[in-house]
Amino acid sequence: MISTAWDVNIGTVAAPTDFSTRVMSMNISQTVNVNVFGRGVATITLLNKDGALTPGGGGTYSSTDWFAQGVFISALTNIGAGDTTTQVFHGIITDFNLYDDGVFSTVTITAQDGYVVGGRTTAALNLFPSVSINYSFALQVYLEGAPGYGSVFFPLMGKTDPDILVTNLSGEELTVTTPATAFTGTFADIWQQGLIPAAADILWPTTIENKSGTEIEYRVNSTPATLTRLLANRVDFEFVPQSSVTGTKFPFDINDFTQEFNNDDLVTEAQYQGSYVGSAAITSTNTTGTSAYGSRTLAFTSTWLPDVATVTAMATNMTNRYSAAEFTPASLSLKASQVKAYCADAAHSQWYNLLGISSGLWQKASITWTGSGAVSQTATSCISGRQISVTPEDTVISLSLLNWTDNHSFILDTDILGGTGITYNQPEIIYDENGWIYDDANVEQGDRLG
Repeated sequence: MISTAWDVNIGTVAAPTDFSTRVMSMNISQTVNVNVFGRGVATITLLNKDGALTPGGGGTYSSTDWFAQGVFISALTNIGAGDTTTQVFHGIITDFNLYDDGVFSTVTITAQDGYVVGGRTTAALNLFPSVSINYSFALQVYLEGAPGYGSVFFPLMGKTDPDILVTNLSGEELTVTTPATAFTGTFADIWQQGLIPAAADILWPTTIENKSGTEIEYRVNSTPATLTRLLANRVDFEFVPQSSVTGTKFPFDINDFTQEFNNDDLVTEAQYQGSYVGSAAITSTNTTGTSAYGSRTLAFTSTWLPDVATVTAMATNMTNRYSAAEFTPASLSLKASQVKAYCADAAHSQWYNLLGISSGLWQKASITWTGSGAVSQTATSCISGRQISVTPEDTVISLSLLNWTDNHSFILDTDILGGTGITYNQPEIIYDENGWIYDDANVEQGDRLG
């Protein structure tokens, strides 16, 4: 049987305090998507009947500066032979609410990921010449600060030297060009308006690590260009009815399973502008999409795209990917109690990977279900977010889902396109499991490449 418990630590990055026995409930929300800096937030209600957490109340933590503290949440899972610890959320406390009626008391804290907090830092004017640099290097530099822009003010949590670690999940590299014009805004503006859309990246915060000496390390996952994890960091999940659970499959609650059209995500017209000298906005229009749905416009006009060809390709990529309406799974939920009752021990690694902040997002999810009066269906989705609700009774994970075909790139010798007679019109993003890009031909659905 697969068992699940939780560990909640609050404090400095080097020596946080274990608050797990005080936790009455908690909710974790994490979201990711293309062209967006992913976000994470956790809300935790702590028992305070002894008054230890009451500010100024004379208890153990009465003088704690709560807004300088980190929150580190991990899942403890096992199949009977010791716990596997998986990091689920790391962040900084941004809100503190005390309830106290004189007899009973609780404290509810809210923590946000470190890049929400650090991204509020105002960036200085950049008056330096424009330079072309590798995208991952640009992330490494500008997530921490850069000459001419100043430093990002990350909470230090007992350390003195903030550092950044970028993990490139797609293995793809591309060039971006820094702007030569003056800039006014925050570092979050730089990341969201300039950097991330220049790579069509799926970027999200993961853990905050205690490094040796004076360093604290804020880590992020990046999935640029292809939107697709390389095989080495992919975990494919499969969800089926409880009666069909075998091997590494998970049960899910059909009552909490939803489907919907991807109407909110349609892009029939995309306008991009680069950072090169003399750049102008370039618009790609998918005429089939606009004829069917009208104009559904996406605009990024401050990107660090380096030249006309790259701007054009990026705009075209968006209208190729997202211009067709699809009826697709939108969400599903499962419980730790279901995993314990129905899953085989072989699913243990799948379970802790699903819970992991680094491994549980932007992964493939295959879902099989039977609707009322309908035949059995299987759809493939991409996990774009999750809500994790924890109480003493159970843990419930609700997954947000996107259409898989739109949100990943075709992998040679791995993916199979179903159906016939439809052109897979994204030739620039067909690649093999080693990351080699193929850009010389369209692919007909129904064919397997290899």
